[in-house]
Amino acid sequence: MNLLSILLQAQPGLGSMLPMILVFGAFFIYMIWSQKKQEKKIQQYRANLKVGDSVILQSGIYGKIKSLEADGVTIRIEIAPNVVISVNVNYVYPTNDVTTK
Repeated sequence: MNLLSILLQAQPGLGSMLPMILVFGAFFIYMIWSQKKQEKKIQQYRANLKVGDSVILQSGIYGKIKSLEADGVTIRIEIAPNVVISVNVNYVYPTNDVTTK
């Protein structure tokens, strides 16, 4: 006999819950793996930012990168003609969805 059949015979209550536990565990692992993969792509995108890239801020503001500061954390984005703001790179996302590529 295999281990699963022994466990199912030993405790009848566990047998009815085991499929649900396995499905929940698989779903949980899949969700964590997908989220980490998406985060990795966004981090890679942020590391490869360059002047002239079109971006969207977390607040929904669209703009183009005007300059990258030397600290590597701050970038300057033009959101309208002659309107430039400084933002933290962690609030920048690509306008074309990098996570679906």
